Amino acid sequence: MNFIAGTYNGVLPPNVETTLTLNADGTYRLKQKSPNDTDGCEVLNGVFKVFDESVLMLEHPASGDNIFYKEKNDSSIILIESFGNEPSAKNIKLYVLKKKV
Repeated sequence: MNFIAGTYNGVLPPNVETTLTLNADGTYRLKQKSPNDTDGCEVLNGVFKVFDESVLMLEHPASGDNIFYKEKNDSSIILIESFGNEPSAKNIKLYVLKKKV
């Protein structure tokens, strides 16, 4: 499977509203809002790379910390740890971002 450009959203632990837009040119926009964030939200822009087995790496331009997702199916991705481990089966649904139609 290949990552398809589009916008994915959901709520990731600890209750962070997350919207990730993947652009066809290899750039992304990640918007995150925590419930206790009264002055707005964090927005990151950068580039992403796709690795084998449908692993997506968002390069964080400022900190150098990368964020990893794995394609679950055509309409959702899962936030994973940097070394590729998926969340445990009982918690996996907490880490899914679904593609907007």
